[in-house]
Amino acid sequence: MGLSPPTLALPDGNFWLQVTLAIMPLSVGLRPSRGPEVFSFCQASISGHFSLSKLRQPIFPNSVTPNSDTIAAIATPPGIGGIAVIRISGPKSWEVAQTLPCIVAGCPPAPNSVKHAYIYNNNNELIDEVLISFFKSPHSYTGEDVVEVSCHGGNISSKRILKLILSNDVRMARPGEFTERAFLNGKLDLAQAEAVAGLIHARSEASARAALSQLAGKLSEHIREMRAKILDLLALLELELDFSEEDVSFQSLESRKVDLLELQHQIEHLISTFARGRIEREGLRVAIVGAPNAGKSTLLNRIVGDERAIVSPHPGTTRDVVEAHLELSGHEVIFQDTAGLRESSHEIEAIGMERTRKALNRADIVLLLVDLASRDLPGTEILSEISSKNALIVLNKCDIIGSESFSPPTEFKLSGTKTIKISALTGDGVEELLSELTHRFTHELETAGDLIITESRHHDALRRSSEAIERARSLFHEPTLMASDLRDAANALGEITGETIGEEVLDRIFSKFCIGK
Repeated sequence: MGLSPPTLALPDGNFWLQVTLAIMPLSVGLRPSRGPEVFSFCQASISGHFSLSKLRQPIFPNSVTPNSDTIAAIATPPGIGGIAVIRISGPKSWEVAQTLPCIVAGCPPAPNSVKHAYIYNNNNELIDEVLISFFKSPHSYTGEDVVEVSCHGGNISSKRILKLILSNDVRMARPGEFTERAFLNGKLDLAQAEAVAGLIHARSEASARAALSQLAGKLSEHIREMRAKILDLLALLELELDFSEEDVSFQSLESRKVDLLELQHQIEHLISTFARGRIEREGLRVAIVGAPNAGKSTLLNRIVGDERAIVSPHPGTTRDVVEAHLELSGHEVIFQDTAGLRESSHEIEAIGMERTRKALNRADIVLLLVDLASRDLPGTEILSEISSKNALIVLNKCDIIGSESFSPPTEFKLSGTKTIKISALTGDGVEELLSELTHRFTHELETAGDLIITESRHHDALRRSSEAIERARSLFHEPTLMASDLRDAANALGEITGETIGEEVLDRIFSKFCIGK
């Protein structure tokens, strides 16, 4: 191939070995062999430390090919609004736009420019007054030629314009196909593409911030750095396997141990942020539990300022889990009013209590509501379960039972659970309760730092990468098996950014997007 062989210094420093290494990409899990991808080495020091250039990545992930047809869809939500946007992407975008009646003929306008026009149907009837924006490849969202038609909002004009566009050898875009093309054309990696959906579906400031951080590429950059380190270690190991007869070593055993341990710690730290990332994405779940008639439904209504749950003096009124969403300090909090916990032979009430237990298991914080008048408590088994979680004891009806003391159950004394007195009826103490809740989850989230993972797919890939590194760390004297595990670790990380992923997985990811995005 006419390549100049790079120079490597062997550890003993007494002689030089000229090595030409042409290997297939390690990201697809192949053994090094002489092929089109080349690692470039710089000269090593006598201590055996040297750097590797990054492996050149393919334009498209494995088993994925770009599309060449032109697609269109309405990019704005259905319903009444100020404007609607119809997006066209593909090689025929401007050609299609020119076929619309009364669009000014001629060459495409300057990139990133806007034209004013009136669009008519085939019967010369006015559809709407519009603005036509043209984005020339590659400077567009998808990386292709893109035209966006902005018309008045509502359901009529946008649908009529889309119908005209689709009659010109343009097909309707699949859900998420515009973002999928942005990924395939290198405008976004897969983690960033998923962040687009996360930002669209964000229900609080916190979830929007998490999505924006991921969209900005902070997570992807960290993942790529870790993956590059694994590939560097793998390349050195493969070199030693290829030159095993010469009995040379390109990295000391101790250095390799340190590098793998550091990598595993980085991955495990990222894994540990998933619980907090899930809260940012899905909201904090707060289950209100207690004996019947403790005031759980009254407290839920007081917190949200609305009659969300039925309130009755008769025990067992609540038979299902009633949810209410509230934003506290920029974070979504999902309060759940649950069925009262007691012994009951009533079939429907028993089903309600089973759902209470499920809500209890899923909750991030549990409020154990205690009626100061009756002091009824759930059974010992439930109390033990509650005390093992992030819980608060909330003493209700302090407006009736004034300053009487309350001795928490033994399970809560041992865990040091905090107690707050309130009156769900009058609202006394409720602000203090919300303040304590806010303090608890904001403190935990702030300790996570800026870099967190919010997707279960990322969590799974990181877990598999960590497990592969753990296996590799136990195989220092089995270099062939160790290399296999390092390839698994690198491939798992590559799944997050889309460097090692198949078309079937991509289809599954982008099918969750809305049409037009």
